[in-house]
Amino acid sequence: MVTVTIKENSKQAKALIAMLKTLSFVEIQETKSEKPKSTKAKAKSAITISLEEEKKGKTNAYINSDDLFDKVLNV
Repeated sequence: MVTVTIKENSKQAKALIAMLKTLSFVEIQETKSEKPKSTKAKAKSAITISLEEEKKGKTNAYINSDDLFDKVLNV
């Protein structure tokens, strides 16, 4: 017995599966593909980021408030 996995994301794959179904010695078991779970990271506020950096001993120097917001908000 041999197990082969074929992704049905192309015309060639679908054609191969159709051809295999015509063979008497081939048994096809279709599986449901699971959708990937969303692992979207929760956005942190600038204050939270600053407090975490302060706890780690990281300090940053900024030229002005625009520079500060640019670096903090584009993490």
